[in-house]
Amino acid sequence: MKINYRGVLCRLGTYRINGEDKPTLYYISSPDDETMYKAGFEELHYGLWGKILTDEEYEEITQMEEER
Repeated sequence: MKINYRGVLCRLGTYRINGEDKPTLYYISSPDDETMYKAGFEELHYGLWGKILTDEEYEEITQMEEER
Protein backbone atom coordinates (compact mmCIF):
# COMPACT_ATOMS: atom_id res chain seq x y z
CA MET A 1 0.00 0.00 0.00
CA LYS A 2 1.40 3.40 -0.97
CA ILE A 3 1.05 6.19 1.59
CA ASN A 4 2.28 9.72 2.15
CA TYR A 5 4.16 9.87 5.46
CA ARG A 6 5.30 13.36 6.51
CA GLY A 7 5.68 14.46 2.90
CA VAL A 8 7.41 11.27 1.72
CA LEU A 9 5.75 8.84 -0.68
CA CYS A 10 6.45 5.33 0.59
CA ARG A 11 5.21 1.75 0.68
CA LEU A 12 4.24 -0.13 3.85
CA GLY A 13 5.90 -3.52 4.29
CA THR A 14 8.09 -5.47 6.70
CA TYR A 15 11.83 -5.76 7.33
CA ARG A 16 13.37 -8.74 9.08
CA ILE A 17 15.60 -7.91 12.07
CA ASN A 18 17.07 -10.60 14.33
CA GLY A 19 14.56 -13.16 13.06
CA GLU A 20 11.55 -10.89 13.61
CA ASP A 21 9.52 -9.02 11.00
CA LYS A 22 9.08 -5.33 11.83
CA PRO A 23 6.62 -2.96 10.10
CA THR A 24 8.61 -0.69 7.80
CA LEU A 25 8.00 2.16 5.40
CA TYR A 26 10.05 1.87 2.22
CA TYR A 27 11.03 5.11 0.48
CA ILE A 28 9.65 5.78 -3.02
CA SER A 29 10.14 9.53 -3.48
CA SER A 30 10.17 12.90 -1.74
CA PRO A 31 10.51 16.54 -2.80
CA ASP A 32 14.09 16.62 -1.44
CA ASP A 33 16.52 14.65 0.72
CA GLU A 34 15.99 16.88 3.75
CA THR A 35 12.29 15.95 3.90
CA MET A 36 13.22 12.27 3.81
CA TYR A 37 15.78 12.64 6.62
CA LYS A 38 13.39 14.66 8.81
CA ALA A 39 10.75 11.93 8.43
CA GLY A 40 13.25 9.46 9.91
CA PHE A 41 14.25 7.45 6.85
CA GLU A 42 17.68 5.83 6.84
CA GLU A 43 19.63 3.43 4.66
CA LEU A 44 18.73 -0.01 6.03
CA HIS A 45 20.90 -1.82 3.53
CA TYR A 46 23.03 -0.49 0.69
CA GLY A 47 20.58 1.36 -1.58
CA LEU A 48 17.50 0.40 0.47
CA TRP A 49 15.96 3.36 2.30
CA GLY A 50 13.28 2.85 4.91
CA LYS A 51 11.90 3.69 8.32
CA ILE A 52 11.33 0.90 10.81
CA LEU A 53 8.16 1.79 12.68
CA THR A 54 7.45 1.66 16.39
CA ASP A 55 4.20 0.03 17.46
CA GLU A 56 2.67 3.47 18.03
CA GLU A 57 3.68 4.76 14.58
CA TYR A 58 2.32 1.60 12.94
CA GLU A 59 -1.03 1.96 14.72
CA GLU A 60 -1.23 5.64 13.73
CA ILE A 61 -0.59 4.81 10.07
CA THR A 62 -3.06 1.93 9.93
CA GLN A 63 -5.76 4.07 11.58
CA MET A 64 -5.20 6.87 9.07
CA GLU A 65 -5.49 4.42 6.17
CA GLU A 66 -8.67 2.83 7.57
CA GLU A 67 -10.28 6.28 7.77
CA ARG A 68 -9.65 6.89 4.06
